[in-house]
Amino acid sequence: MKKIVTFAAFILAVSSLHAQDAAGVAMPFSVIPRTVSSLSTGATGAFDDASLRVFGEEKFDASLSWYSWAPSSTASNNINADIFAKLGQRLGLTAQFALDNGQKYDIYNSTGTKGGFYVPKDMMIKLGASFRILPSLSAGATLRYMSSSLTAKNTYSAFAADVMAAYELGSAHFAAGVTNLGTPVKSADGTSFGLPAAATLAGNYALSFAEKHAVDFRLQGDWFFKGGLCARVGAEYAFADMVFARLGYCYGGNSPMPSFLSVGLGAKFAGVSINAAYLLGSQTVGGTLAIGAGYSF
Repeated sequence: MKKIVTFAAFILAVSSLHAQDAAGVAMPFSVIPRTVSSLSTGATGAFDDASLRVFGEEKFDASLSWYSWAPSSTASNNINADIFAKLGQRLGLTAQFALDNGQKYDIYNSTGTKGGFYVPKDMMIKLGASFRILPSLSAGATLRYMSSSLTAKNTYSAFAADVMAAYELGSAHFAAGVTNLGTPVKSADGTSFGLPAAATLAGNYALSFAEKHAVDFRLQGDWFFKGGLCARVGAEYAFADMVFARLGYCYGGNSPMPSFLSVGLGAKFAGVSINAAYLLGSQTVGGTLAIGAGYSF
């Protein structure tokens, strides 16, 4: 017999869809930074873009992380992988994968008999590249494929792109571009929703003192084309490039990104790193815990 979801499951699916479109956009999960260090510095995800990372000293950086995202509301478990490689001094390549598993709900048939369960999922794959046009100037592009499934028969997908340019000035870096430009998403009734496309500006300044101490200050602003301004600020303190303490704040306003305070810790030895982040001061994502491990050289 054909299975249908119960009224409760239907309400859950509709609630999930409205949660996605709360800011007038589809797939807002695509604006969440997928590295623990960026999440803990106020969600300054622009610094994961290849156009900025190509200026760094590392030739290779890979990380794997797990987020317990918004445990008091959507309660999803997110698995993230991030890889960056620099070929020579000019070419930078990035790849990122994210899989978000929501709360499962039961499925019943028309007679009210339980016939299993379903777990809503969001998924994103990103592939990016940047080229150092001049010693102090780079430009790059990132392609995204995203999908979201609310029920077994309601799956949505979209393609999008980021285009960024970055400039290095001594210990400071600046970046500007557009993110999440892509195809609209149509709901089951044919209504179209745009992606959370935005104009992005970002900058940082690294300050070293007393030989083993350093602080990296970060700023990022995103103006979403569907409405809403998101401002992010963060800082990372490093001791001997081995122990890290991070702090940040994200002001989401009416944007797809919620407002929250972030804190984080990290450690690195012989290229192996361990990082953790915690979000607080938010009714929607407060209590989020992120942990990750990585390797770089």
